[in-house]
Amino acid sequence: KVMGLGFITNMAEYMVAADVLVSKAGPGTIAEAASLSLPVMLTSFLPGQEEGNVDYVVQGEFGTFVSDSDPQGISDVVASWLTDVQKLKHLSANAKKCGAPDAA
Repeated sequence: KVMGLGFITNMAEYMVAADVLVSKAGPGTIAEAASLSLPVMLTSFLPGQEEGNVDYVVQGEFGTFVSDSDPQGISDVVASWLTDVQKLKHLSANAKKCGAPDAA
């Protein structure tokens, strides 16, 4: 089931229950996702400030970037992850390697 949410204050509860996170490239969100071994689909970033975060996720092989101007592309990639158990496990394992769950 796909749920689009606006601003929420209980993000941790949703992230723990999710299979994939679709988000902009905010550093805190990426760090939280990685600490939970959660694959990330990035859809936007602030030029300069968040561009490196996209590289971190892509080079860490725990997610990818598809522009929010391409909703079909986003859904195609996320659907491919969710229907390929091995791919999802690979992304999750890489997220775990990049995460720091005991950092806080």
